[in-house]
Amino acid sequence: MRKVDKDAKKITIRHGPIRNLDMPAMAMVFPVKDPAMLDQVKAGEKVRFSAEKLDGVYVVTNIEPVK
Repeated sequence: MRKVDKDAKKITIRHGPIRNLDMPAMAMVFPVKDPAMLDQVKAGEKVRFSAEKLDGVYVVTNIEPVK
């Protein structure tokens, strides 16, 4: 994970392919469904996350640090 922007409620993640969204590997800025999720992670950490397309926008719906 590259960046956490609590003010904008967004997170920048470098990820592998996301099959359920038919998305190739890339770095991308995602809005988060629940801003409280951003308190669980820090820039530089490896994370596991889920994303969905909601109202035409890719949104992180769950995120947790990988231990």
